[in-house]
Amino acid sequence: MFAAAAGVALALMLAVVAASAYIRLSLAADASALLPVARGVHRAAATLTALAVLVLAVLAWRSPGLRARAGIAAGAALLLTLALSALGVATGTTPPPPAQFANLYGGLLLLALLAWLGGRALDADRAQPPDAPKLARLARIGLALGLVQAALGAALATLVRAPDALALSAHVFTGLATAALAFALGIRLMSAGAPIALGLIGAGFAAPIAGTVSALIDLAPAAALVHPLLGAATLALLARLDGRCSARPRHA
Repeated sequence: MFAAAAGVALALMLAVVAASAYIRLSLAADASALLPVARGVHRAAATLTALAVLVLAVLAWRSPGLRARAGIAAGAALLLTLALSALGVATGTTPPPPAQFANLYGGLLLLALLAWLGGRALDADRAQPPDAPKLARLARIGLALGLVQAALGAALATLVRAPDALALSAHVFTGLATAALAFALGIRLMSAGAPIALGLIGAGFAAPIAGTVSALIDLAPAAALVHPLLGAATLALLARLDGRCSARPRHA
């Protein structure tokens, strides 16, 4: 049940990210006729995410085994969800730039936490790769780089009015480093037959391409929408891999 709740919450957060990206893209251009629909999807998915995270936290703290492995992370996810909900209620549909940044980046942090919890719960009893500690360290480095990239991207999208060459360069560099590490981890896991390998390879390959197309063709709509989704997927996959490989197998 815990793994299922984490999976549902993660899927809902991806829907929130997609709706949020569409809303930002629509507001940057001419208002779209689908904007009210996107706002409705965003609001509904965010509400359901909050319920799923609440269930997740209750399940984690009711079980001694889950509480030891994932209780702190589940509690952090619940606190972050409550903070994002309060921010959304307080600022409405036209939040100031700092609130937009906090909402955007906080959502990505929550997504990474949920993916980590899913990896920790579902894979705790499965056979680990022989170099699981090394894979966990590499996944954590990639996750840290990805979160820095996400923070820079969120700042560029919400706080920076004029293009900032330094911030943009740092965003590109950390994005390429994150993608390269995700791609390399995917190649390594292919030999172990891990299903996550294809996701890491695909996200690591496609995310930089979508970002490049979006930048070179003046925010090409499809690429501008796909790029944040691929970035979020890369974060989720790296967090899940870290959650899995850093878990200590339970013994009977």
